[in-house]
Amino acid sequence: MTETAKRKRKKRSLKLKLVVAIVVLASVGTGVYFKFFRTMPVDKFAVTQVAKGSVVDKLAETGTIQLVRTVEVKSTVAGEVRKLPVEAGDEVVEGQVLALIEPDPTQSLQLYQKRSAVDQARIRLKEQEQDVARRKSLYERKMFSTEEYERAANNLTQTRNQLRLAELEVEVLEAKANLTPEQKHSDLKTDEIKIIAPIGGVVIRRGVEIGEVVASGLSSFTGGTTMFEIGDPSQMIVKSEISEVDVGRLQVGQPVEIVADAFPDTTYHGRVRWVAPVGEKKAGSTLITFETEIELLDHEPRLRQGMSCDVDIVFARHDSTAYLPAEAVLEVFPEDQEKTQEKVKGQKGRLIAYLAPPAPPPADSVANTANGPHPTPADSLALDQFTEVELKVGIETSTRTEILTGLAAGDRVAANAQQLRDKKTGKVAAPKPVEEGN
Repeated sequence: MTETAKRKRKKRSLKLKLVVAIVVLASVGTGVYFKFFRTMPVDKFAVTQVAKGSVVDKLAETGTIQLVRTVEVKSTVAGEVRKLPVEAGDEVVEGQVLALIEPDPTQSLQLYQKRSAVDQARIRLKEQEQDVARRKSLYERKMFSTEEYERAANNLTQTRNQLRLAELEVEVLEAKANLTPEQKHSDLKTDEIKIIAPIGGVVIRRGVEIGEVVASGLSSFTGGTTMFEIGDPSQMIVKSEISEVDVGRLQVGQPVEIVADAFPDTTYHGRVRWVAPVGEKKAGSTLITFETEIELLDHEPRLRQGMSCDVDIVFARHDSTAYLPAEAVLEVFPEDQEKTQEKVKGQKGRLIAYLAPPAPPPADSVANTANGPHPTPADSLALDQFTEVELKVGIETSTRTEILTGLAAGDRVAANAQQLRDKKTGKVAAPKPVEEGN
């Protein structure tokens, strides 16, 4: 090996030893730093402030808008539809003509037969009245027996009853056909039967077209053909299904806030109108629900039957009251129950929160007073800075808890009471230490 090669090899060996020495020194220095100079972090817990505002205990459900009063219109006679002057969506008044029907010839023949029966009964009645008058004269002169006279009088009474029955049958048939006074006293053929609106409202559905043959709603085995469905839009309700878990809190008259899916920016007012006395289990579900009707108090022409909507049934509402987020209030039970996790059904525990000291004023508060109040800093505090306080609460919802006593508006408390209590009782491990400055 040449002298030059030996010198290069010696230089590389010195460099390698230097690098190893630097690595060893760095490792030793890091260990010494972590052992003697590292600062253990302090657990911090976020705080929130007792605010004032509205606390509303409500049940959120969905429902469908329905009309309170709807009527199906059917023809009282069978026949073919000739005219349909109204369409679905039209407004109609009571007594308005909805359709004209050419009746089945057998229906007209039946009417003629009943009218003929009335005429025959009137002729028989007139003949028997004359016969009874003659017999009465002979009976008074002792020229006619009592039995024969009474028999003639009974026949007269029977004929009168038959006439009255025949007249009633004609009236019923004429009413079914909706005949005008002129048609009732005419012997002309009844070629058009009017279908009239029984109530005023909106035509929700029209079930027939011109040329269709409809069945009578009185004599048909199937119940007749539904020609129209009319609803009264002046009264609307929302039908909703309420779970058996919540139905115990429902009462007739409770206020309801309604938002239709078609108009999400508008809130309508209503009240509970009726709650079904018997629950029903829907197919494929194990939950029992109770049908509930909610009356719409705001008359809105835009709302239509069948629209979906969200309903909030308000159980209680307090305005301008002190409240906290639900997470900041904790219900605790005696220590033995917490260990065994056995809670007596219906038993209430103590309601607590963890009070923090007031926020210090900003350093430049005096200089900045003219610019308006300073917001409370959203800081975090150490565990030993919180003090447990017992509360008396009012309305409790899923997001807010009304504070009656124990705290006042503006007080600061731990934002997550459960997290802080778990740390105090040692139920959770301390967070991993981090280097100072991180």
